[in-house]
Amino acid sequence: MNRKLLIYPSDIMLITEKSESYARKEIQRLRLALKKEKHQKVSIKEYCQYYDFDYNDVLSALEKPAFKKVS
Repeated sequence: MNRKLLIYPSDIMLITEKSESYARKEIQRLRLALKKEKHQKVSIKEYCQYYDFDYNDVLSALEKPAFKKVS
């Protein structure tokens, strides 16, 4: 099974249903709180631990295919 390791703004947008700018700021806040340097990435596991989210629930949410709107 191929699982993602890192969390990106698009993932946070999907989880929180917030804007891209919110998601980018969230990554910045996480990096600061975790005392990471700019080049260091934030993992899904770190994100879950910080917000006390269930890791498997977050992975499930990120693995679901997006529904496409039919016109």
